[in-house]
Amino acid sequence: MKILARWKTLSLAGILIILALMLSACYIPPDEITSLPQSTAGQSRLPFQTVVPVTPTPTPTPTADPHATVNWDGWDSITTPNSPVATVPGATGSPTLMVLATPTLAPLRTVQVVTSRPTSTPSPVPTAMRKGSSGSSVRTVQQRLKTLGYYTGSVDGSFGTATENAVKAFQRANNLTVDGKVGTETLRKMNSSSAVAAPKPTATRTPRRTATPTPRRTATPTPRPTATRTPRPTSTPNTEKYLRSESEGSSVTQMQRRLIELGWLAGKADGDYGSATEAAIRAFQSAGHLWTDGIAGPDTLSLLYSSNAPKASNAAASIGEKLEAGAEGQAVRALQRRLRELGYYKGSVDGSYGRETEAAVMAYQLATGLKVDGIAGEDTLSSVYSSSAADSRNAASPASTSTQISSTGYVTLEQGSTGTAVRDLQQRLKDLGFYNGSIDGSYGNATVTAVISFQASRHLKTDGKAGPATQRALYSTSSGSTTYSTLNPGTYSNAVRNMQYTLYELGYYDGSVDGIYGSTTEDAVRAFQIQNEIKPVDGIAGNATLQKLYSSSAVPEAAPATTFATLYPGDSGESVLELKDALLQLGYETSRNAEYDYSTEQAVKQFQARNGLKVDGVAGNDTQRKLYSSNPVPNK
Repeated sequence: MKILARWKTLSLAGILIILALMLSACYIPPDEITSLPQSTAGQSRLPFQTVVPVTPTPTPTPTADPHATVNWDGWDSITTPNSPVATVPGATGSPTLMVLATPTLAPLRTVQVVTSRPTSTPSPVPTAMRKGSSGSSVRTVQQRLKTLGYYTGSVDGSFGTATENAVKAFQRANNLTVDGKVGTETLRKMNSSSAVAAPKPTATRTPRRTATPTPRRTATPTPRPTATRTPRPTSTPNTEKYLRSESEGSSVTQMQRRLIELGWLAGKADGDYGSATEAAIRAFQSAGHLWTDGIAGPDTLSLLYSSNAPKASNAAASIGEKLEAGAEGQAVRALQRRLRELGYYKGSVDGSYGRETEAAVMAYQLATGLKVDGIAGEDTLSSVYSSSAADSRNAASPASTSTQISSTGYVTLEQGSTGTAVRDLQQRLKDLGFYNGSIDGSYGNATVTAVISFQASRHLKTDGKAGPATQRALYSTSSGSTTYSTLNPGTYSNAVRNMQYTLYELGYYDGSVDGIYGSTTEDAVRAFQIQNEIKPVDGIAGNATLQKLYSSSAVPEAAPATTFATLYPGDSGESVLELKDALLQLGYETSRNAEYDYSTEQAVKQFQARNGLKVDGVAGNDTQRKLYSSNPVPNK
């Protein structure tokens, strides 16, 4: 019993010793707790849940990036918002966030913040493109407007009327200032994803079945005798339909083929009832004494498919249309081809109504006595496609009242003239980009066309004759210090004759160049004085009036009345910025700011030289008027 009692005592003591050792092993001094190495979840030796605080190594705080994206490294989420977060020491690249949890947590989930900046879109150079501008920037604007549905013309880099109208339409739809200029705000909106596109046409392109009753063949049990008197092709069963603009389909294709067969339409039958098809129908209706409305109804279709259908003398794809600068397509191509056949057009048959096409139309209009405006309207197109169209090789020279008319050293040159003066004229026209023929000293059709184009650019009378006013504008010369004797109403002299012809060239006088200072001449002088701001406005041609009349700065009657404040080297501000923008678009300037510096002065001089202006480096009214016109000569 004593032995048993002693054993129990020893066992109890051993148990106490073991418990004491176990308790001592579980104790960790505070210093050891804080000096524990940083551990990962699942490696802690602590027997209770806790979070190991980690003092992160100080690192620069990365700048927040609004474009940053988050890569989750295969983990779907982080759900420990209350856990301390520390930056892993020694990590490189983007910051790595680590969540420390209890020893029983799953392996650490890491979040890597990856700074990803969007690919930068090149910012367009702010411009102030307007009517008259040209170049690659204009071409980009035209393409964007075409994409948005506002522009349908040629993407040719020339800011004409069609482009201006498209810009205005875009500005109107996007709540911008409607001025037709592509400034900073317009350009920014145009290139943004929020740009409002042009509304799509709401017209139904397919024929309305309610308006096109199909003949009821079952209404009459036996064939009508009259139905077989006029044979109709078996391929045209729908002559009772109404086909009109915007219609499309097989019925339109069949109709177009018939129009092409009869010579009223040129091109390929595409099944689309467009403007050329409508114009061809109108021409056909007119020839067939039908109601001319451009709608192919039962009467029109019945005549069209009959054996009595009238034929056109020439394939005229665009009879009844109005073609002008900026137009493009099959109708323009047909016009160019026809003008080339007649000897008026030397350019490429590319379907783009550019300056060469416009000048060729002017030359044809001049030769045939039509209004010379460069627009191929109904009268011009009807004449061009007629069997009596004037061939340039057989057309007589325009009636001339200008023979030997001269002033300030210039003698009028016209078709048929030859010699050194013609050669100089051709060279100057070539330098300014209006003439691409040979410098042969022979005033032929190509020279006439070039002169017409130049005259149109300066708002002069477009008659193809290089009179004194045309040559003064071309060579940028003035009357200098010449003093003129006053010419009064009632005077008869050669000086009056010269004055009358100069007034005619400038568009003020349309009477006879007879040297008689009558009421018509007096009215023309008065109109010239008003437009050129000469006082007093009395209809008397005094020295001041004649000085202006015989200068290259004489303002034509058709010139816009807009006047511009003169800008000088050293000036600055918004007007200078617009000036430099325009010069930049034409290739004369290389920088953009609001300072009229030395670079700007040289650019202005270069522009003045190439555009037949006084070369002084000062942006006066004439310089700015030409710069902002529809046809300034660019720097090549």
